[in-house]
Amino acid sequence: MRKLTLLLASLFFASALLGCPLLKKKKGLDDLGDAATVTIGGTGAKNEKDVLRYANEEKIDEPAVIGKDNTVARNFPGNGPEVAKLSKGTIVNKMAKYFSTGVLVMFDDPTTADGTKLMGWVPVEAFDVAAPKPVWTAPKVVDGGARPSAVDAGAKADAGGSAPPAADAGGGNAAADAGGGGGSTAHGPPAVAPVNGKCVDANRVLAGGMCRFSCATDATCPRGLHCKAVGGPKVCTAD
Repeated sequence: MRKLTLLLASLFFASALLGCPLLKKKKGLDDLGDAATVTIGGTGAKNEKDVLRYANEEKIDEPAVIGKDNTVARNFPGNGPEVAKLSKGTIVNKMAKYFSTGVLVMFDDPTTADGTKLMGWVPVEAFDVAAPKPVWTAPKVVDGGARPSAVDAGAKADAGGSAPPAADAGGGNAAADAGGGGGSTAHGPPAVAPVNGKCVDANRVLAGGMCRFSCATDATCPRGLHCKAVGGPKVCTAD
């Protein structure tokens, strides 16, 4: 009977120890290796691909102030690789919290001072809770794809798919010959009347009473025109 009593007492004591809440492991740094991680993009931080994010982290969006010098921001809470050391008074934006292990913050890159952002995990007690609420400047989020190039309003393609040449001030044109003809970039009528006795287009000279394209050889004239002297200077003419 005595042996049975001792056996029952031993079993009761063992079960009490196993059920003791003090022996149960709390959620903390020891669990980080087993925590489920997720991929989150579009934050605007340059190093977002290097920082661990957790499936059950608590989302936050709140400006804050770092309360201690040399606060280390890390790629993951605890002993993760160092991202940067933050000075006391650094303005950050809280992005997430993972239980009591750390708070994910975004901050200006202290090495560039150009407004670009980094992020990292800091201890939950890293903040100056007595500081006035700061003003946080959000990052400019840039997508990873190629951006379409800007099209000048005067060079948009017409309904037929070709871009119209831009006319110069004198009624001529500085676009290349659409037919792929001579080497000249001059376009427009071979000859135009002068204005007040002068040629407005800088590419034209007064020859034979008309403003004609100046040239050196036939190759510098538009298709169908020839380079020849007309009353002095060499100009492009159909004669």
